[in-house]
Amino acid sequence: MRKLFYRVFTIMIVGLVLSCSDEFLELTPQQSVADTDALTNLEDYKSSITGVYNELSYANYYGRYFILVPDVMADDVKQNSQANRAKQYAEYVATVSDVTARDMWTGMYRAINATNQIINADVSVPESVQDEKDHMVGEAYAVRGLIHFDLVRLFAEHYTYTSGGTHLGVPIVTQFDPTAQPTRNSVDEVYTQVIDDMTMAISLMGNSRSGDTRTLSVDAVRALLARVYLYKEDWTNAEDLASLVIDPGKYSLVPNGSYFTDLWENDDSNESLFEIAMTENDNRGSDHLGRMYLLEGYGDYLPSNDVVSLYDPADVRLSVFKTDPLLTGDYAPFRMNKYPDVNAENNIKVMRLAELYLIRAEARAELSGNDAGARADLDMVKQRGLDTAPPSTESGQALKDAIFLERRKELCFEGQRLWDLRRKQMDIVRVQCTSTTVCNIPYTGVQESEKTILPIPQMEQDANPNIEQNPGYVE
Repeated sequence: MRKLFYRVFTIMIVGLVLSCSDEFLELTPQQSVADTDALTNLEDYKSSITGVYNELSYANYYGRYFILVPDVMADDVKQNSQANRAKQYAEYVATVSDVTARDMWTGMYRAINATNQIINADVSVPESVQDEKDHMVGEAYAVRGLIHFDLVRLFAEHYTYTSGGTHLGVPIVTQFDPTAQPTRNSVDEVYTQVIDDMTMAISLMGNSRSGDTRTLSVDAVRALLARVYLYKEDWTNAEDLASLVIDPGKYSLVPNGSYFTDLWENDDSNESLFEIAMTENDNRGSDHLGRMYLLEGYGDYLPSNDVVSLYDPADVRLSVFKTDPLLTGDYAPFRMNKYPDVNAENNIKVMRLAELYLIRAEARAELSGNDAGARADLDMVKQRGLDTAPPSTESGQALKDAIFLERRKELCFEGQRLWDLRRKQMDIVRVQCTSTTVCNIPYTGVQESEKTILPIPQMEQDANPNIEQNPGYVE
């Protein structure tokens, strides 16, 4: 990993952390600095944390592929005949030379080092602005935790794949070291780092809500940490963290009558806790996630008729699908419209209240004695979608199944379906295969037979003899 880590970590330079420019890679090597040398004052912190958020918006991360790739690997998406941008994952033919995996790996580790520059800087500021500095350092901790969590979901099996998460995860990086050739930490070690980072973030950040969902608040971090605990199957902590955000009542689901307008056409609704900014200046144009689905964009991917059929005809969530008369045969008749702006200026929703209700519902259903609380949380989401839906009455496994179904209906095309199926150890069954020849991807529990996670990039292996490839990609 010497060449790659040198490139990833030494490229974090004063010009990068002090600006949001997309041209930072053009800066010269002599401008490279260690992660303790770049920041000197509060304004540097402000510019640096802005640069960190900018890193999240690129096409190789939340701007497109981090959400698109897991979705095309699951069962909510069918591939249009002309698709080519994530085809290798939709068809399960990706190799170790895949540029998408390479660019996500390098881009996410580059973003980690941007957070490390903030976290490891040793800068004294006046007492009057100490809280402001602490909040920004807290944001950096939270983002570092989020990126490690995202990496371990992409490049490693889910936490419960082995007892205690002892299987291979991803390298944990918290310090600048241009000569590092690290091994992969275990999944459990990565989760521990993620939890430690997010917990530290909560301790440093102020408890106020700014109203700007494009930067992290302490509530947003608590919500993200609840998601981490859910994936770890730490049900008690998942419920507790979700309750800390839900119970004070600072956030609310957008009304049934304005669901599409308030949540998907517009940004920063009272339901959102964290969004990736896609303003006129920030947007990624043709690289934006929405362009993968829109007729006015590439239109590469379509909602499967299977997922559309799950909704009651009166469910407001059907408004995220629109009929396209140009689609025929296996590809007819719908397009997905959660990112409807043809100018690619829709923010990417990372965490919203509806998911948090479903996190708490699942945690409560898994814990004994609170099926009533789980049903109440489930109904908050289900009855917002369909206000005539009767109250839930399920218990036990039937309740867990109902919550799992509601997650699919509520969170489809937000990059979560694949990981939900994996953590529940379920087969991927594609009712409509269209151009892909892979209709069923069984959950075998034998990694050598599966490619439901991404390959460690070949260039990474070439540069670092200590990095081990995922078994499914050993050729």
